[in-house]
Amino acid sequence: MSNKLMSRFLVALLLAFLASPVSAGERSYTFYNIFYPFCGFDPMTEATDVNDSGVVTGYFLTEDCTQVHGITWINGVMTDLDDTYPDGVFRGAQAISRDGVILGTSFVEEVLVLRDDVVEPLPVPPGCEEHEVASDMNDAGTMAVGSCDRNGSGLSVPSVYWIDEGISLALDLLPGLPDDATGEARGVNDAGVVIAKIDGEARAYTWIDGEITEIPNLVGGTGIGVSAINNHNLIVGEAEVEDGSLPAMSYDLNTGVMTILGPGRADAVNDRGSAVGLVILDFTDVHAMLYEGGEAIDLSPFFPAVLADDAGAEAINNYGWIVGCAEEWGNGPLHGWLLVPEYDKGDYDGDTDVDHQDFQHFQRCFAAEPYPNGMLHVGCSVFDFDDDVDLDLEDYAAFQSAFTGPTAPNNNPNGPG
Repeated sequence: MSNKLMSRFLVALLLAFLASPVSAGERSYTFYNIFYPFCGFDPMTEATDVNDSGVVTGYFLTEDCTQVHGITWINGVMTDLDDTYPDGVFRGAQAISRDGVILGTSFVEEVLVLRDDVVEPLPVPPGCEEHEVASDMNDAGTMAVGSCDRNGSGLSVPSVYWIDEGISLALDLLPGLPDDATGEARGVNDAGVVIAKIDGEARAYTWIDGEITEIPNLVGGTGIGVSAINNHNLIVGEAEVEDGSLPAMSYDLNTGVMTILGPGRADAVNDRGSAVGLVILDFTDVHAMLYEGGEAIDLSPFFPAVLADDAGAEAINNYGWIVGCAEEWGNGPLHGWLLVPEYDKGDYDGDTDVDHQDFQHFQRCFAAEPYPNGMLHVGCSVFDFDDDVDLDLEDYAAFQSAFTGPTAPNNNPNGPG
């Protein structure tokens, strides 16, 4: 990216970064607008994933309105990932691991992995003409999933990639499906459990160590769709019920229990079992949704009014940070966005205690350079006990006083931390 373009990039982002806390009931979030506004014809930015370090991935439409480029966003600064890939356009960033490995696509139907500033294309599975979609990557950054075009037929079939080994595989479709059935692998966890869907058949399955098993509908209907799986083998998506509607659902692969989460569709789930997605209201408005603690929570009150009625959530990290895309009212520009929950002072990870894991984040926030506009880094205001928009020794003393030690269970096998 040129210096001139980068300068405009950062100015726009600092303006967009001005965030205002919103609260409703017992919940409170800070909204961050992740937006690149310089394509005058049809500005577009989307946030697709966020890891536990607070790095957001996504894409934007370039200033000349001709190309889509992958991006990362962290602490109010957006980076164009196209500069990392000399062989073509880094077209979109779809997922990011806890260690910062990024999954994306190129302009020429490649699946790309960006790690340690090096981009590697993943091999096309045997029997496939080209890649179609890169859907998800596990937290370990070792496996990715998507779909590919089998034998140049134009049919999309599920595909799996072992990143470190440079191996790819096109999954066989379920027995008994028509020859022209298409599908896509939607999610993968650190244990290598893959979930996939069959388009047009409203069927879903798991793939574990080479064995394909259909996921049954256990809530009275026939159709089912899957979107994501966490590291505890909890799968989320949607499932048809007796009246023919498709509410959001979760399916615990360990226990075989399927649960209706509420209206809408669940598209992502974190290791604490909190899911996010969207719901369509009155056939017009689209609201971002959070499914947590047995509740289906409409997130629209936490958005600016111009974005509240056309927004969908796409990912949630283990601290409850949520990202997605929203369209301005009246078919306006598309905005990426981030919602950061505001927990009790000192409790960075939102697990209702203040312990050594929170102290690790306090150290990171305390050592961080302040923003040019004087704001604290994203998420760090939880340690600003005196609300003076900085972190100093008075805040450290207050943190020590608030320290409880671990009183809540840690439901994230990899931290959180």
